[in-house]
Amino acid sequence: MKLLHKWLIYLLLVAVPVAVGGVWVLQRLIRDNIRTEVDEQLRTDLLLVTQQAGKPGFAAQSLNNIRVAITPETGPQAATNQPVFTDTVAYDPREREFEPIRRITATLPATTGQYRVTISQPMGEFNEIIQLLSVSVTVTFVVLLGLLLLLNGWLLRRLWQPFYQLTDQLRAYRLDPKPANGQPVAPFADSDVTEFRQLSGALNEMSRNLHSQFMAQRQFTDNAAHEMQTPLTIAGHELDRLLGTEPLSAEQIETIGRAQEGLERLVRLNKSLLLLTRIDSHQFADEPVDLSTLIGRLVTVYADFAEHHDLGWAYTETPDVMKRMNPFLAEVLFSNLLQNAVRHSAPYTTVQIRLLPDEFMIQNTAPPLPFAPDQLFERFVKNPAHPESTGLGLSLVQQIAQLYGLKIRYSYADGQHCFSVTL
Repeated sequence: MKLLHKWLIYLLLVAVPVAVGGVWVLQRLIRDNIRTEVDEQLRTDLLLVTQQAGKPGFAAQSLNNIRVAITPETGPQAATNQPVFTDTVAYDPREREFEPIRRITATLPATTGQYRVTISQPMGEFNEIIQLLSVSVTVTFVVLLGLLLLLNGWLLRRLWQPFYQLTDQLRAYRLDPKPANGQPVAPFADSDVTEFRQLSGALNEMSRNLHSQFMAQRQFTDNAAHEMQTPLTIAGHELDRLLGTEPLSAEQIETIGRAQEGLERLVRLNKSLLLLTRIDSHQFADEPVDLSTLIGRLVTVYADFAEHHDLGWAYTETPDVMKRMNPFLAEVLFSNLLQNAVRHSAPYTTVQIRLLPDEFMIQNTAPPLPFAPDQLFERFVKNPAHPESTGLGLSLVQQIAQLYGLKIRYSYADGQHCFSVTL
C-alpha cells in the first residue's frame, strides 16, 4: 500500500469519529438552546397571564385558547407553587399526527379565586429545524471532508514528487553507466526540500562508492582471467611435452595423467568462477535469441557424448521459441543442463528433452541425490561419485535463470530426475 493511501485511510479513521461526535454534540447544543428559548417564552407567557389575573374583573375564559388553558382550583386555598415544566405529546389535527409538546403548569391567585394555568408550546417544527440543521451540517461536513481528501492527496503528491523521481532513478540505475569522462556519475537530482536533498546526497555518495567498487572488481576479474589462464595453459603444454618424452614408466605416465586431470579441473573451475563474477556484475549485453536453433545445435553436439555413455537421446522441439538474453549465457545455461543429464544418467537409459513455447524440460534416469534437494544449486555441492566435477554447473544455471527472471524447478520421482526452466 502506498504511503499516500495509508495516510488518507488514517485521516478518514480519525475524521469520521470526529464528524459523528461533532454532529451529535451540535444536535444536542441546538436542541438545548431551542428548549431554553422555548422555556423562556413560556415563562413570559405565564407572567402575562399572571398580570391579567391580578386585574379586577378577571375572566379566565377570555384568556383560554389553543395554547393557554386556565381552570379554577376547586379545593381548599393553596399557596402559590413554582411553575413546573413537562414534556408530552398531543394530537395535531392539522398535521394529523401526534407531536411533542412542551408545557409549563402553575397555580395562580386571582381576584376571583385560584386558578391552574397550563401553557403549551408545540415542538414539532423546532424538531424539524433541528433535524434539517443536523442533516445540512452533516452533508456540508462530508462534502468538505471529500474536498479535503482530494486536496490533501494532490498536495501530498506534489510534496512527494522528488521522492518518486528518486525511486524512478533508482530503478533505472546501473552500476556501469560508462561515463564519457571516466568519472562516476551522480545521477540523483537535487531538491529544495531538506530531507529529500539529504536523501539524494546519500544516494549519490552511495552510487559513487558502488561504482568505484564495481570498477575495481571488474578490473580484478579481467586481470585474473588474463593472468591465471596464461600459467594454466603453459602448465598444460609442459605436461603434454613431458608425455612425449621417452622413456617414461607406467607410473610416471599415470602421475602426469592425474596432474593433467587436476589442471583441466582447475581450468574449468577458474572459468566458472570468473563467469559467475561477470554474471553478478551484469557485464553481458542482451539480444533476442532463437532458443529453438540454439538448443537444437547443442542437442546435436551432445548426441555423440550421450552415445559414448550408452544413453538414448530423445528431443522434442517447438520451432521459433524466442527469448531476449545474452547468447553466450543462454548457451551456458542449456549446455550445463545437457551435460549434467549425460554425466549423471544411468547407462542404457534415455534422456528426454522437450522444448515447449513457454518451458524447457530435461528428464533423465539416475539414483536419488546423495544430499538434500535444496542444496542442489549451491556452489561446490556435488555428487561424491563424480569427484572431477567442479560443483558450479547448476549454480551457473540458477544464476543465469535469476538474471533473466526464468524460473527453474527440480523434481525426483520413480527414479526420474526432472529439470524444467519456465521461459
